[in-house]
Amino acid sequence: MSAFRASVLEWAGNDLFSRTKVAASTLEEPLRTGDFAAVHAFSRQCAADGVRLSIFGKPKGGLVFDSLGGFTDVLRDSDYIYGAIEDAGAFEVMLGIPLDRVLAPYRRAKTSLVLAALVGIAGMFFVFFALYRQRVRIRELARLEKFRREFVADVSHEIKTPLTGILGAVDMLEDSGASDAQRPLLSMISKESKRLNTLVQQILDLARLERESNALDPAETDLADLVRETVESLRPRAEAAGIALSFAAPEAPCIATIDARLVSEAIANLVSNAIRHSGSPDVAVSVSATARGFAVVVEDHGIGIPPEHAERIFERFHRVDPARAAESGGAGLGLAIVRRIARLHGGDVWFSPVVPSGSRFTLVVKSARSAAPQNAPARH
Repeated sequence: MSAFRASVLEWAGNDLFSRTKVAASTLEEPLRTGDFAAVHAFSRQCAADGVRLSIFGKPKGGLVFDSLGGFTDVLRDSDYIYGAIEDAGAFEVMLGIPLDRVLAPYRRAKTSLVLAALVGIAGMFFVFFALYRQRVRIRELARLEKFRREFVADVSHEIKTPLTGILGAVDMLEDSGASDAQRPLLSMISKESKRLNTLVQQILDLARLERESNALDPAETDLADLVRETVESLRPRAEAAGIALSFAAPEAPCIATIDARLVSEAIANLVSNAIRHSGSPDVAVSVSATARGFAVVVEDHGIGIPPEHAERIFERFHRVDPARAAESGGAGLGLAIVRRIARLHGGDVWFSPVVPSGSRFTLVVKSARSAAPQNAPARH
């Protein structure tokens, strides 16, 4: 009987683990945008299924929502079993199922030896049937999420085709000798079309990275050489903005098995952001060996990022200064793409403030060979 009880709890825990992942994915966008109507609608759906929904804030983990009325310490409520806490952007989500409901088949099975087998079978059938229903729902939610991503990618692709035609037509009109009255309009059309084209391309890039996580083209690459080439390609832009751009790396090779094109794109994104948005007189880029692999650090001494934005800067479409980002053509997708590329390579990217002012972004990728010596002389 104890083995049966443990199995029931294990099945319920596995079910909660899967459902919590789906719940976190579903609630991330409503929580980020403050769409509490959608949160309450999801909570009512959970209640109809006999599931308790709890939402915690980060980083301190305080309870901000509970579908049963706001217990001060949800985790100490022994009447429920809970799944793992899943990350939903700036919040964390946890689901719970009443313990009595989960253990009902087990308790009925204890009434007698004669009924134990029958009730046990009935209880197992009930649990398996409930799990089957929940898995069907999870598959349906996963299918809807896949449809959403594919729909966004398809629509973006369809928008890109006429945009290319518009940009070509504007270039032809500008070359054919537009009048003085037409030139401001053509300039505006060209600028906004290029901005929209950049946004569409970033959406397509992010959709591709999310959908084709196994489509990397990894090869052994000297990360220091790759970063140096990327920095040098951006040096003219930095000089035009009056920014001193520097680079440093260990003397020993920094060999990592990576998709060089994607990693270069991520580094270029971080450096371009520092050049365009930081207001810093200098930007320093460095490569170093760590216990986890190799770290690429992009540091500036500009205006920095306000603390209230630090937790959200890697979210899609989040912009620290919307007015300034709109002026420069930023759409708030660059850092989301950087994080996705880093995680595809077994690493991640972090932000930390620089004292007294400035920003530091650290991108880590796993190394293919042992780390280079920490005290190796730097390459510039």
